Amino acid sequence: MTTQATPLSRATTATAHAVTESVARVRAAAPGWAGGALAGVQAALFSLALVLIPVWVTAAAAGDATVSWGQSSGAATRMWLVSFGVPWAVDGVPITLVPLGIPALTVMMLAQLARRFAAATWVAGIATVAAFAATVGLTTSLAWSSAEDTSSRALQAVSWAVLLAIPAVCWGLVRQRGATMAWVKRIPAAVRGGVRIGAAMTAGVVVLGSGVLMMSTLASHQQFADAVTGLGVDPVGGLAFAFLETAYAPTLVMWAVSWLSGAGFVLGGVVVSSAQPLPETMPAVPLLSSLPHASGGVVAWSPLLIVMLGAAILVATRSRIGSGWQPLGAIGFGAGLAAVAVGGASAVASGAMGPGTLASVGPQPVIAAVLIAAELALGAVVAWALLRAFAPQSRASATAAPPRTSPPVRPGTPARTEADPDE
Repeated sequence: MTTQATPLSRATTATAHAVTESVARVRAAAPGWAGGALAGVQAALFSLALVLIPVWVTAAAAGDATVSWGQSSGAATRMWLVSFGVPWAVDGVPITLVPLGIPALTVMMLAQLARRFAAATWVAGIATVAAFAATVGLTTSLAWSSAEDTSSRALQAVSWAVLLAIPAVCWGLVRQRGATMAWVKRIPAAVRGGVRIGAAMTAGVVVLGSGVLMMSTLASHQQFADAVTGLGVDPVGGLAFAFLETAYAPTLVMWAVSWLSGAGFVLGGVVVSSAQPLPETMPAVPLLSSLPHASGGVVAWSPLLIVMLGAAILVATRSRIGSGWQPLGAIGFGAGLAAVAVGGASAVASGAMGPGTLASVGPQPVIAAVLIAAELALGAVVAWALLRAFAPQSRASATAAPPRTSPPVRPGTPARTEADPDE
């Protein structure tokens, strides 16, 4: 059975082809940097839309004539700029805690847009970074035009935007053009192995922290619901809380990583860790209900999970980090990379989220970085030592195995004196 295209479908297809061809002609005629600039502007606007659209949906669903769309959009824009290090004050209360979910999504979008629209040249890459940073800076100037320190806020936002855009754009252009890895062989083996094991260690501790946060959230879902209900929010407000929870989830993951390592995080004026419980009087912030509530006993041994993670990563990557004493250099370099990554993310995940005891919350970056590096390195070194101790015995057992003998010749069968050509 065959179907014939309707005139409407044919017209739609023809229009789509015409638009595609027009875009292709414009891109071919435009200079190489134009595609990069377009990618940078799109990434900034799409990132801003992540915050604006939920706010607009909330305002539309409220159906209240007193709701100002301009004020709602301004508040959403300022909240978005917090992810670029621009402080936001609500009724005089500073908020500097960065919702790491927004920068993470922005980096992914920027990489994909650079791959799709920017030419694989240095000029196009620089244009992408410049357009993205300029859009963020212009948005900051408009959102904080009434502030006395508008210039410093814009400069801070531009600096953060450049730091986010450079690795994202580089990765997008490399994926577009394809990377030749011949130059990697000129890097010392310890460094190459260290990068591999460091990336695995960083990803591993983030997965562990995500698992802890997920289990804690499931265990305390009733507390979270009670906290939201206690604030008296309607379903539209619940949607806003859900969006905030999602945006701040990666931030809380870094809190959980620090909690696992034993370094803990600061909350309510005290340090909370797997050995130190949460304060008895928790601030009325539903977001904090997702944090781990257990402490002491078996839970206090949580740093052993990171030690075992280091051992497991060493076993999984042992064939790619050298032999003999070479893995020790790779372990040290990888643990250092993991410490820098976790310490940097922990520093960004710290800040202010309210008055009083909430004026300074989050992990302790230096302590968390040192402890995590030490725990990962300890597990990896122990695994390397055990493998090195048992490997000679395995080789000796293989050497001592009896040699294989030819099967006996049956009577009447001529003996083979020459090898079969097919063997």
